[in-house]
Amino acid sequence: VPCSPRSVGPASNPPPPAPSLSRGMSSTAAKMRKASPDGATSSSSGDDSTRVGDTPKPTELSRSSSEDPTQAPITIVAQDKCERHLWYVHGNAYDLSEFVPKHPGGQLAIMSGRGRDCTALFESYHPWNDKHRKVLGAYGEKPPPPDPFYEELKATVRKAFPTGRKETMMMWHTMFGLGLMWCLSIYLFFVVQNLPSCLVAGAIMATVGTRLAHEGGHFQVSSKEWVNRLSLFCGYFLTGPSMAWHYRHVISHHAHTNQEEDVDVQYIWIADMLPGWLKILSLPGVMAGAVFEIGPKQIIDLLVLGSVGGHRVDPRLGGLIPEVVVWCAVHWFFGPSWLCYLAFWFVAGSIFLPCSQVAHAILYPDNNKYTSWAKLQIAESCDFASESDFWYHVAFGLTTQIEHHLFPGIGHHCYDTIRKLTKVVCAKHGVTHLDISASKAFGALWMRYVTGVPVPLA
Repeated sequence: VPCSPRSVGPASNPPPPAPSLSRGMSSTAAKMRKASPDGATSSSSGDDSTRVGDTPKPTELSRSSSEDPTQAPITIVAQDKCERHLWYVHGNAYDLSEFVPKHPGGQLAIMSGRGRDCTALFESYHPWNDKHRKVLGAYGEKPPPPDPFYEELKATVRKAFPTGRKETMMMWHTMFGLGLMWCLSIYLFFVVQNLPSCLVAGAIMATVGTRLAHEGGHFQVSSKEWVNRLSLFCGYFLTGPSMAWHYRHVISHHAHTNQEEDVDVQYIWIADMLPGWLKILSLPGVMAGAVFEIGPKQIIDLLVLGSVGGHRVDPRLGGLIPEVVVWCAVHWFFGPSWLCYLAFWFVAGSIFLPCSQVAHAILYPDNNKYTSWAKLQIAESCDFASESDFWYHVAFGLTTQIEHHLFPGIGHHCYDTIRKLTKVVCAKHGVTHLDISASKAFGALWMRYVTGVPVPLA
């Protein structure tokens, strides 16, 4: 890198308590997980005040006897301990401001990690080579050796797709087909504007719009940043401003799957307090409310609270303010009746909510036993109906959630190949890789919702 290294240095303060990974902090779910051998919630002694210029020492999660003793523990720097202008990777703070214009993946991708712990983003979005580690080392502390298990997975993927991003971006005919369906949804919602048309638009949004937004948000559509940003914007437009999805999904969910920092777990503790019969009666409201939550309600989080699930929002990133203005103006002046919005939210939520949660909400791994980020991602996800074309399209291309969380920047059409490779590597290392039927997955999700207790899947 043709510039002077700028080291901010490692953290120097005592670690904060390790975060719990209970899904939604539910007491029932917490009991389902074994306590860590060394007491993950023990507090440190001494003065833990933060001095100006200091960066906090990250939490180190304990290692189980089955993990590699030479592998560095997983580290997390809490959001409230992160300075706004720095990037935090593997417990070290870096000032990458000079590198932002040179970042090959575009400025939105790298700026998304500023002011937060972006270790998971750093590792998972660079599967094709190790240049990112060399670049980071030029700006401060050299990152620790890569996770050998994840390196083995990446090696198999590189062998399967030798041209890298060229063959793993969204295929042109897929983009064309999704684009046509998206145009139909816009026509039905803003032009036809009756109850049946908005019901159909909700179904298209949940299956097609979600996929456009999802793959654009993960930089899978194109190597050009503006194409990915346009896909994210258009795909999410019927639901809400697309930067809400970017913060919720890419920054919160993927970097902190099933952890306290994962915005997807925010309200499950409320559901766990309710009796089963009330949960069943409230399902229509839950479905519609979920889409309202990830759409219009997020405007308050983005612009008023300045935070999405505890993750700091940068209003200058991704054209956030102009997008919110455009979205509000179009929906206010050209949108259908409130009844049509409710119908749209209900249908979209009835598809999106179960299909997006089924691969995660039924799993409760103990994070304290993992030093391998990749093994933790596998433990926090499952594949379901992985050979079904029907469920592939209904679940917006994400029946292989394990592979998606390991390689979020790779196109959905590649995940079936990667699934088979991942299962081989997992079998070699004795790692459980859950690949279950749709009936088993959705049955477990239903039991989790109604009873508040997870069902064994293995």
